[in-house]
This record gives sequence, structure tokens and C-alpha cells, in this order.
Amino acid sequence: MPDPRDIVDIDGLRTQRTQQTGDAAGAAGGASASKPFLMIWFRCCATYGRLPKSPDGLSYVGRCPKCLAKLEVPVGEGGTNRRMFEAE
Repeated sequence: MPDPRDIVDIDGLRTQRTQQTGDAAGAAGGASASKPFLMIWFRCCATYGRLPKSPDGLSYVGRCPKCLAKLEVPVGEGGTNRRMFEAE
């Protein structure tokens, strides 16, 4: 069973608001339209960043928002529900 602390729902407020108002137009921008990403704590600059999934779906690729250090995280067999990680 996944640890609920490792699951991040960025669009949660938007989805919740759509359900309350019944607004069909808001549903298009909800969780189903979001793209997969990893949240990374870059220890090099003590800042957070996002790594979007590559178009081929084999890795998550991005850079530190401050020093622009490149980071590529391969998608492992079996995967994980965690979306927050640290990078040195």
C-alpha cells in the first residue's frame, strides 16, 4: 500500500472546486490534464524544482532552477508512487 505522504496532487484544489461548482469547463484543466512530474529538492542550491517526464516516457529530465545543473532520473521497472526526491 502506498504511503499517502508520498502522493502529491497539485491539481487537488482545482478538481475539488470543479466538483463543488459543477463547472464542466474547469474539468478540462483538472488532474486528468496534468502531466507527470517529479518534485526535486536540489541540495546544491537549497531549492525545489520540477522534472517533467520526457516525451519518450523513459525518464524525467530537468535542471536546477538556480545553478542549472542537469538532472535525469530514469523510470524504474515497477515505478513508485513517490513524487518528491532529493538531488545532490
